[in-house]
Amino acid sequence: MPKAESRSVLQLSFILALLFTAEAVFNLTPSSRAETAKALWVVRTTLLSRASIDRMVSQAADAGFDNLFVQVCGRADSYFPSRVYPPAENCRELLGSGFDPLAYVLQKAHARGIKVHAWVNTLLVWSNGRLPKEPAHVLNRHPEWMMTDRSGGSLARYSQSLFRKLGITGVFLSPARQQVAALLEEFILDLVSRYPVDGIHLDYIRYPMETVDFSPEARRGFQDIAGVDPVSLFQQAGEIKGQKGEDAYKKLLEKWTAYRAEIITELLARLSGKLNRLKPDLVRSAAVKPEIASAFRIYGQDWPAWVMQGYLDMVLPMAYSTKPDVVFSQISQACQAVGRERVWAGLRAYEVPVSGIIERVRRIAPLQPGGCCFFSYDGVRNNRAFFRRVRNEPLSKP
Repeated sequence: MPKAESRSVLQLSFILALLFTAEAVFNLTPSSRAETAKALWVVRTTLLSRASIDRMVSQAADAGFDNLFVQVCGRADSYFPSRVYPPAENCRELLGSGFDPLAYVLQKAHARGIKVHAWVNTLLVWSNGRLPKEPAHVLNRHPEWMMTDRSGGSLARYSQSLFRKLGITGVFLSPARQQVAALLEEFILDLVSRYPVDGIHLDYIRYPMETVDFSPEARRGFQDIAGVDPVSLFQQAGEIKGQKGEDAYKKLLEKWTAYRAEIITELLARLSGKLNRLKPDLVRSAAVKPEIASAFRIYGQDWPAWVMQGYLDMVLPMAYSTKPDVVFSQISQACQAVGRERVWAGLRAYEVPVSGIIERVRRIAPLQPGGCCFFSYDGVRNNRAFFRRVRNEPLSKP
């Protein structure tokens, strides 16, 4: 649960102020920094055969990619023989045959000089209209561990149509539960202890929207530090304003926002510390929402603090806009907030022409981010022009 003293929104203001100061502290000079890394996110479906893995590694190597973020956990399941999560439904037979997709990717990629980051979806655990077939899946075993909305409704009971209406991916675990943190740690530490991955990449380490998580654990924790049930802040807003005044009510809302983000931060801090002790050279990264203020307020991602406090080595802001100016602005702010070498620009490479992809690459090249990562290989695997253009395109400018 969060610390007794939850951070206030003033800390967010402090972080935003760093946009104008941090670059001088954290940036390396062009002459002393490494070349901009060239990376691909690889969705889990590519791991379903030797042939598709061979093709992916070959295409990546031939185009000069030096890092792969390979999805080994999609929905609280695994694409390797995990001791913690059950096999993914579409990978059960393959794993049963004795084939280990992660081990094979590592073998092939390392032979071509490519680093492999194990990409893990953390709090997102299901997005299908039916329940998982596997009885051991966490959604079947512990539906009470899922996030809850303001009315007390569990995401586990949401319909597919409601998910679509809200624009969210699916069911999320509640990070306020200690059992959730323990489960994620067990899964990830088991993975890292048995495979020579170069990094661990965390995705969906966030809330899906602003109106969750009002789970019993989160509500109790906030009431302990603020003396108010957070549900009442929304369901009895008029009454609270009348009793405490408008300014006091706003401060309670700010405290709730900060508390909510602190839950995610503490989950990450605990995991990161254990990873660092187990494998100090392991690169720790996360995919994050690109707008700093809304990432904090809506999704609970205080990612500038995550980097500055040493919980992550780098972040990948998902700057998926097709507008080069928007992408430039988002990556520029990220570089200023945490240092450009700690930012790998996450760029959209699907449903857009190659010329548009290259235009965005060229727009951010003068920022000299630590890397560029394209989402995703699976969206461009049949696009020869993409690999040809990226092979010949410098990702940074002196």
